[in-house]
Amino acid sequence: MSKVLLVVGHPDLSQSKANKALVDAVRDLAHVTVHDLYATYPDFQVDADAERALLAEHDVIVFQHPVYWYNTTPLFKQWQDKVFTLGWAFTMDGSPSQLAGKKAVVAVTAGVPAEHYTLEGTNKTTLEALLGSWHATLRLCQFDIQPMVKLYGTAFGLSDKDLTTAAKQYNELLASFAG
Repeated sequence: MSKVLLVVGHPDLSQSKANKALVDAVRDLAHVTVHDLYATYPDFQVDADAERALLAEHDVIVFQHPVYWYNTTPLFKQWQDKVFTLGWAFTMDGSPSQLAGKKAVVAVTAGVPAEHYTLEGTNKTTLEALLGSWHATLRLCQFDIQPMVKLYGTAFGLSDKDLTTAAKQYNELLASFAG
């Protein structure tokens, strides 16, 4: 059975409707470990060794966060800087990293509807383009990159029914990694 690590980078999960719903939808899956970065490191003092040990114990890593200013949240960025180090998370000589072959999923929530993240929309670009640094980082670390999970309209326009559907689909996705 594959073990899934859900690394959550929401500044206050208890105040989040969408991110909390996604986490709650998978919390009871026996093979999923939920790791709330802001609850673990309220002082932003990331224990890189402990984080690397946690990553090493899991086969699938899900990176979940709201989109903040077209990027990840501040603590998540600090976590990346501290944990994804040369020689452990990536190599320069092409040899396997400690993360090589692990599946990676980036799961994000965006406050505005999907049409804002089009070339014609308000943002004049896509969410994938804005979060391209995630793909580059995961590729450098030799992850097996899975399709991005995107939930739009979390501040404007997402109905309770759509959120319930998204949470169910998230559960099904993470459950599918068990076998």
